[in-house]
Amino acid sequence: MKRSNQLAPIEPPRRDTIGLRTSFHYDPMAPRPTTPIMVGKYVVARRPLLDSIYTLYMLMDGGDVVASWISHPSEGDCATAMSRRRNAAAAKRAADEVIANAQGRKAKVRRAKVAA
Repeated sequence: MKRSNQLAPIEPPRRDTIGLRTSFHYDPMAPRPTTPIMVGKYVVARRPLLDSIYTLYMLMDGGDVVASWISHPSEGDCATAMSRRRNAAAAKRAADEVIANAQGRKAKVRRAKVAA
């Protein structure tokens, strides 16, 4: 099989871009951003995971963590997590109300019917 002695094609000069054959070396000691970001109308906090290249993304509702992801969440992911949280809170309120009503009632004594 015949080999070509040609070098890689020369790329035309482009502005504000990086070359196709550009390589990037990851520096694990470089500081990574920890500031919160907005995904649509949702606040997502970022926390770099130690000794790895990954970042933990946490959906925040006030000071509470609603959900967390390793990859960058989409607005749909955030909306689903918030609706899941709202539905769980509504179910808990309904259950607490039923329990409170049941505790407030007095138990009725039922007499057993005897078969004749």
